[in-house]
Amino acid sequence: MKVASSLETSSTHPLAAAVVSKAAEMNIETAIVKDFRSLTGAGVQGRIGEELFYLGKPKLFEDMGIEPNSETKRLSDEGKTVVLVGTEEKILGLIAIKDAIRPEAKQVVADLHKLGMKVAMLTGDNQRVAHAIAQELNIEDVRAELKPEDKISGIEELATVGIAMGAAGTDAAIEAADTALMGDDLTKVVYAIRLGQKAQTISKQNIVFSLALLAILIPTALFGLITVAIAVIFHEVSELLAVANGLRVTRAIR
Repeated sequence: MKVASSLETSSTHPLAAAVVSKAAEMNIETAIVKDFRSLTGAGVQGRIGEELFYLGKPKLFEDMGIEPNSETKRLSDEGKTVVLVGTEEKILGLIAIKDAIRPEAKQVVADLHKLGMKVAMLTGDNQRVAHAIAQELNIEDVRAELKPEDKISGIEELATVGIAMGAAGTDAAIEAADTALMGDDLTKVVYAIRLGQKAQTISKQNIVFSLALLAILIPTALFGLITVAIAVIFHEVSELLAVANGLRVTRAIR
């Protein structure tokens, strides 16, 4: 655990914080890590003392010719993310991490379905973990064991607008997103989408109303049926009506 927490201290991966936090609870002190390197989509490596250590997915060690034991598969079958710690010669230990599904997550997914949205999960976790969580949340499109570049490709394929969680999201996610929610409440995603849809509907109503009014005012003013002053008054009143119509947007989605 000391090796794992020492390596994860320098990592920016979301799971790293969980490992470091658990080590702190166990009063485990971290060691100085040199030559730290992030292995994109696989794990991390770093030198403690004179020895080079690795931490990451089971596949990282498989690629080095080290076969994980049966405990790794058993924990993966239980829907847990397994992180292995070791050297180039052997595995020293493993850490099993269970993703805690937020209480509101299932309802948020259901609300998104009601809005006609397709919900997909893009994750670097293994297939067993991803499908176990997706089944519980009723997510139909599951893409697991993805590298960062695969996630980017998937997002570009699926999404037209990016929403980041301002409090819980990473700096990179917030900078890349079109919209950042100032908080980590998942229900605000549904609220933001409903707000956008209602705003779009009201905007279309205002545009149609304005064009229809102009189509009436311009010919009648040109033919002298009304004076320019009256036409201006009607136009200004129409703008006030458009503003009043726009104010309905927040009340309509409460």
